Amino acid sequence: MNVICYSYLKNKHDHINDHELKRLDHSIRSLREFNNEISVYLFCNDPDFIPPYFRLTYNVRVLPFEDGFDFSMLSAWSIHRWYNLKYFKDQSCNILYLDSDTVFYDDVQYIFDTYSRYDVYGREEFGFRHDPNTGGGKGIREALSKVDKAIYALGGKEEIYKYCCGVMLLNNDIHIKIVDKLDELTELMNIFKNGAQLMPIPNSRIVDQYAVWILLSRLSSTGGMFGIQDVTMGYVEQKHQEFFNPVILHYTTKGEQKLAAADDRFSNLKRDVDELGEEIDPYHVL
Repeated sequence: MNVICYSYLKNKHDHINDHELKRLDHSIRSLREFNNEISVYLFCNDPDFIPPYFRLTYNVRVLPFEDGFDFSMLSAWSIHRWYNLKYFKDQSCNILYLDSDTVFYDDVQYIFDTYSRYDVYGREEFGFRHDPNTGGGKGIREALSKVDKAIYALGGKEEIYKYCCGVMLLNNDIHIKIVDKLDELTELMNIFKNGAQLMPIPNSRIVDQYAVWILLSRLSSTGGMFGIQDVTMGYVEQKHQEFFNPVILHYTTKGEQKLAAADDRFSNLKRDVDELGEEIDPYHVL
């Protein structure tokens, strides 16, 4: 069985919640334009916050957060996605997790059919070794080596891709193994919060991703990469400058305003730079 999964922690600021609903609407509506059959789950700590039309029009199953998520945890705005996998712990399925800042341009079934060999598929985080986007910063090789060494020092067993968790496919029931290790994920996040281990990640917004890389390495999970033709990250990647036809666009907060300016369908995502604040480039790393 193949399923789609989203997860959202309601924010204390209404303007952020309003914007997130617009993103979710664009993502799920575009998904349904090409596929009406696949099961879609949306986890929210306040399910009543999600408008009824998501259930009625898009056939989305809206569910509360699973138990065990600590709202005071580092990266609490995003790490709940892993704890909500507990809902599927007794189900054999392949799970495509998506952040809200995603849009579909083709049938998602292609992703499940094409990327089925390995336990995990994704795109590597901006700046890391297999990210094709330009940049990475001074001393990039040394920085990447520190990340690898730190993962092994914390119990990693295998080299792992440094996945951006915004679009990730979990195959071969690897989600069950992840659920069984959630206590370890909690322990890692507590270690980082208390400063018991120095982190080689300068961007605090991806601490949860770093912890997940460690967990996947401890599990000796097999990993692959989405082809940049099929899943793009950022708007617009060089691969698509001449002919734009990905299956999934993960436009990211960094690229959102370019997308909104380029396509009238997404004009309601336009925001003032002052409103974005530090989020204008949240994924700048290394």
